[in-house]
Amino acid sequence: MQRILTLLAIFYLGLAGVNAQEQGIYRHYSIYPTLINPGATGLQEGRHEFLGNMVNTWSGAPGTPVNYTFGYSGSFGNNVGLGLQLMNESNAAINRFKAAINYAYKLQFDGAFLSIGMTTEFQQKKLRNGILEDPAIDPSDSYLLAASEGVKYFDFGLGIHARINESFNFGIALPNMVHAYINKPEVISEDPGKFLGNFVGYASNRFMIPDYDFDLEPGIAIRKVSAGDGSAPLLADVNLTGYFLDNKLIGGLSYHFGAKQQGGGVLLGILVNKVGIYYSFDIYTGDYQPYNNGKHEVTVGFTLDKPSKKD
Repeated sequence: MQRILTLLAIFYLGLAGVNAQEQGIYRHYSIYPTLINPGATGLQEGRHEFLGNMVNTWSGAPGTPVNYTFGYSGSFGNNVGLGLQLMNESNAAINRFKAAINYAYKLQFDGAFLSIGMTTEFQQKKLRNGILEDPAIDPSDSYLLAASEGVKYFDFGLGIHARINESFNFGIALPNMVHAYINKPEVISEDPGKFLGNFVGYASNRFMIPDYDFDLEPGIAIRKVSAGDGSAPLLADVNLTGYFLDNKLIGGLSYHFGAKQQGGGVLLGILVNKVGIYYSFDIYTGDYQPYNNGKHEVTVGFTLDKPSKKD
């Protein structure tokens, strides 16, 4: 037990600058791009959007990652977007918390806009409470003590999101461009000024199917996140999403590949008044697949519109 926890502490603390894992796990970015891109903050004029998201990766196996995210994105005036994101993730013996403030400015063109955003984040990574009380481990272990005290740091990232003719969307986000430690245990040797090379890029195009009451939106996303030494593999998603009954019903299929594995998933959603509920299930090939029940993600979103002006 002690050896396992020590290895976990060394692994996570040694990669304490790796602050972008969550950008690689969200599937519902096609519906809520603010999950991965600060440039998508406050896109729709006069709207305020709230969402809660849960991702359970490798469900059914003990100690696998569970991520909870709360987000707010609002439009102020014609061009300014402000947002807030709170995230908590438990992964084996490690707990990670993030609080982010997002800002975006939208440039308007004929039939198009380009939104440029930035995010400033506070993050903390530490051992879960009660780990050091386990009688099977040595509470004086220096690595475990460092992990128990935790690592705190600030992080900065950029992103752009664009839409053309109300149908073609594309964006790119650069998380972890700059990160600075508030406290840095001696076991960490990472250069805090090093750009980790993380990025997320995506594009999609939505078009109407003639003579039928639904739209189709094929899209692709490429992500390179995690791995503080810059050696993270490229991960790619190919998505096809259908919107039915004036966006009240949503269904989608996806294919994922990269990192020597591949998989597929389904997306289902319903919009009732201003409340959207979305669920996706993904499964991947690989040696670990027989030991888990796949990946589950649930998002509940609520939108408030600007009150209409009375004559």
